[in-house]
Amino acid sequence: MNLPLGIAGLIAGTLVISESKAERAARLDLVGVVLAAAGMLALVLPLTQGHELGWPAWTFASMAASLPLLAGFVLWERRLLRRGGSPLVVLSLFSRRSFAAGQSVQLLFGLASGVFFLAWTLYLQLGLGWSPLKAGLSGLPLSAAMMAGAGLSMQVLVPRFGRTVLQAGALLAAAGMLLFLYLAQENGAQIALWQAIVPLIPMGLGMGLIIAPLTNLILSEVPHEHAGSASGLTSTTIQLGQAVGVALSSLVFFGRLGDGSPAEQAQQMPHAFSGSLWYVAAVFTAAFALLYALPRTAGTKTTSPHTTDKQLHEPAPVA
Repeated sequence: MNLPLGIAGLIAGTLVISESKAERAARLDLVGVVLAAAGMLALVLPLTQGHELGWPAWTFASMAASLPLLAGFVLWERRLLRRGGSPLVVLSLFSRRSFAAGQSVQLLFGLASGVFFLAWTLYLQLGLGWSPLKAGLSGLPLSAAMMAGAGLSMQVLVPRFGRTVLQAGALLAAAGMLLFLYLAQENGAQIALWQAIVPLIPMGLGMGLIIAPLTNLILSEVPHEHAGSASGLTSTTIQLGQAVGVALSSLVFFGRLGDGSPAEQAQQMPHAFSGSLWYVAAVFTAAFALLYALPRTAGTKTTSPHTTDKQLHEPAPVA
C-alpha cells in the first residue's frame, strides 16, 4: 500500500514543490544522533518487552540509564549550538510557547494512536473473530472522517475560529472513545459491525481537526533557518508517541488480557479493549487542556506565519 503512495508523492513533490537550499550546508550531528537514539532505545525497549519477560532487573536498569543519556543529549546540543555547529534539535525553539505546546500535543496524539490502534486491531480479529479484510474495511470510515475533518479545519474552520477548532477536535475524539467504550461494554463479543463503526466517525473527525492544522501552527513561528530541524522534530515526536503508546499497551491492554490460553484471552478481549479506551479518552482530554497554551487566534486570517508572540496576544484591530 505504501509503495505506490510514496511514488505518487515523489512525483507530485517534484512537480509542485519549488527547490530551496540553505545559505550554508549543515553538518550531520552524529553525536546527537547516537545519544538520542540510545536514550530512546533504553526507554522504549523495556516498556515493550518488560511485561512479556516478567519485568527482569535489566528493564528497570535500562529505563534508569535513559535519563543520563537524554540529559547528555540536551547538554551536547546546547554545547554544539554555542560553538556555532548544527545541532540535531535546536533547543531554543522550545522557548516559543506555541512550538512547545504543539510538540506536546503531537506527543499525546501519537500516544493515543499507539494505544488505540494496536488494541483495536487485536480486539476486532481475536476478540470478535473478524477476518483481517473485514477488520480493515471497518476502519475506512475512520480514514474518511479524518480526511473530512482535515479539509474542514484547514480550509474553513481554523482560519475563522483558531485554536478553538483544535480543542473541539480533541473533545470530539474523546467522545468517540467513550461511545466505543459504552458499546463494547454493553455488547461484548456480540457487537455489530455498525456499532463498531459509529464511534470511529467522531474520533476520525476530531483527529482530522487536530493533526492537519497543528503542524502549520507549530512551524508558523519557527525561523526559516531552523525549519528543517523543527519539521524533523515534529515528525519524530508523533512517531515517538506512537512507540511509547504501543509500549504502554503492555500495561493498559495486555495487563487486563491476562496470560491464559488463546481461548481465555479471546473471552477477555472486550474487557481489555474497553479498559484501554479510558486511557485514550484521557489522553485526548489532556490534549484539549494543553491546547490552551496556543494563542487563541492561532491560524486565523488575522495572523501571519511571521507574527510575533506579542502580536498574537494583542487584540485584532476592528475594521
